[in-house]
Amino acid sequence: MGALEAAQRFGVTVMCSASLLQARLLGQLPGPLRAQFGALTTDAQRAIQFTRSAPGVTTALVGMSRIEHVDENVATAKLPPLDEAAFKRLLTQR
Repeated sequence: MGALEAAQRFGVTVMCSASLLQARLLGQLPGPLRAQFGALTTDAQRAIQFTRSAPGVTTALVGMSRIEHVDENVATAKLPPLDEAAFKRLLTQR
């Protein structure tokens, strides 16, 4: 059993930091992976959605240095996290 699975099983809250890897993920996601996120239009939104959709993750922490970041993150938060099947499909994308 992995750490996230154990946390989920025992009701432990898991908060993830560095969802964007200090912006290093921006512009680096492969096209086929980007396409799996539907309405999300930026790599920041996709990375946050990926993190918050991981089974067992309760919260994805992100920094926001500009009002545009707040707007972008609120738009992401309005969508539900991916279900477990959709999340697992992301892990098999090449």
